[in-house]
Amino acid sequence: MVFAVVILFVCLAYGNSVRFQDTDIHSEDLSKTVKDYFLCRHCGTDISPLSSLISIDSPAASDSRVSPLFGLKDVKVQTVKNSLHSQFEILTLSKTLCVGKGNWQTEDSWFPGYVWKVCVCAKCGRHIGWMFEPLHLATSDKIYPSKEGFYVVIISSIINELHADSLIVVPKHFSTIEDISD
Repeated sequence: MVFAVVILFVCLAYGNSVRFQDTDIHSEDLSKTVKDYFLCRHCGTDISPLSSLISIDSPAASDSRVSPLFGLKDVKVQTVKNSLHSQFEILTLSKTLCVGKGNWQTEDSWFPGYVWKVCVCAKCGRHIGWMFEPLHLATSDKIYPSKEGFYVVIISSIINELHADSLIVVPKHFSTIEDISD
């Protein structure tokens, strides 16, 4: 990812194309090859590729909509409440790098037939969502869901990598190579 950002910077600094190993790279082509990730909003650790988004309906959702989000056209966003009446806007993912904490819980599952446990960022330990496992497959020694399981992340706990990279500002005192050679 850092390489793509450097190439993008070079493209922006020297026009819309740059010569690299006898290949013309155009800045508009870079977005096609870059793989975007969800990051922990607190520490920036990779959580999951955007390609892991899946759509699993929760009958407990008070609202469900399809919205453009994270640079994608159709992202299913659901609003759910826990037993303490805290409300969360969530996404469902097939895989993440979050870590499960505690025991599998059977009560108050937003997805009937599934048990759940809290999921935290592997680096900073912030709560980013939950993992769900079919009841018949959940055992106390499992720390990750099986292939039949899935993850739910809280939208306000994540950010996508391409957006985060766009927030990086180049300091005004940074000189381009043209300025240095003069």
